[in-house]
Amino acid sequence: SIFLVQTWLVAKGETEMLALFGTHFSFAILGIVAVEAGSLTILSAQIARQVHVGGGASEVWRSFWETTAFRLTVAALLVAAGMVTLASWPLPDFSASYLAWSLPALLLWAFNAAGFLDGLQKSGISGLTGSIAYVASAVALFFAQDLAPAAAGAWTGAAFSIGYALTILAQFAALSAAGWRLAWASPSRRGIRTAFAEEGSMLAGLLPGQLYFRAQLAIAALALGHNATAVLVYAKQIVGAASQVAGFARRVEFPRLVQSVASNPALGVGPTMRIQRSSLAIAAAFAILIASAAVIVATVATGFAAEAWGFLAIFCVTVLTESVGQALVQGLFARTRYHAAAVTRILAVAFAVVFGYVFVSKFGVRVFVISDLLSHAIVITLSIWWLNKAARAHDAGNDV
Repeated sequence: SIFLVQTWLVAKGETEMLALFGTHFSFAILGIVAVEAGSLTILSAQIARQVHVGGGASEVWRSFWETTAFRLTVAALLVAAGMVTLASWPLPDFSASYLAWSLPALLLWAFNAAGFLDGLQKSGISGLTGSIAYVASAVALFFAQDLAPAAAGAWTGAAFSIGYALTILAQFAALSAAGWRLAWASPSRRGIRTAFAEEGSMLAGLLPGQLYFRAQLAIAALALGHNATAVLVYAKQIVGAASQVAGFARRVEFPRLVQSVASNPALGVGPTMRIQRSSLAIAAAFAILIASAAVIVATVATGFAAEAWGFLAIFCVTVLTESVGQALVQGLFARTRYHAAAVTRILAVAFAVVFGYVFVSKFGVRVFVISDLLSHAIVITLSIWWLNKAARAHDAGNDV
């Protein structure tokens, strides 16, 4: 939905609004990811295990509220930081309005049930509800494109918050329909400590990857200018959409992967990837589809559209390389190796950001393709090493 509206902005030559909205929406999603803090994966794994062993409803809901305690803490800190920013710094009109109206989404998202639905193997419902905020933002962007900056920021920021409010209502309606009506189960101190430790590790691993794109935007804006930033935003939106579809397929596969690891802790890299072959096939199909479309559009189009789609023709390969890396990282998650996944991602992102900053003047906007590929290569290599190490450790333990 956002891709369609942004394509409309490209056709109209509204690169300023494209870059403006793309940057702010990107940072708003960063806030959502920070509040989620990887609980989508952790809560899904916990519930999948509890359901697998016949755990009671109270234990399942206790896991949810322990996770929520951590998410609400992160959300409160981010909202406080946002309010201090609004009160202390003179922001541009669009930025001030968007920030003020999008902050409620962070508090709302602390109560999301996406991981709960995933753990019950109802990822289809989870995925459908997750689209609401994107559609709401796209609709608001379409109607706000000719408004004054302050009004445009308010419209799109409010749509972001309303979208996430509707998402949460839809998620709990789906849970209730599946026989899991909202219930309170008092969190345990041990459970909260575990939630803060595990989700803190996940957050440490997730944030570098999320900050990476924002660092790319900053590098592009400083070194290459407004036009190159708009090219990067547009191309990333398309590649990101394809990666999200592949990522959604991995979410569907994750409960089965968790149960396979529980049955065979020495599960190797090959079986780990085979369990996730559907998501890898989807990523490959999207890479081919985007490359084919990009070549056609770049050939017939002119101006900014030709430049953006020409860049996309080579950038789309990262859909597949990222999917391979994330499938391996998900293998670490299934083994609760959250620290290993965090270290892997941090090293990969740090190297890629430094590479992009150093070589942007030499390669231009194409430096971001190279840095992405290098980042994914590091994730793939280190994840395979961690997975093989875990398998060897289990085998050694069995031998003893």
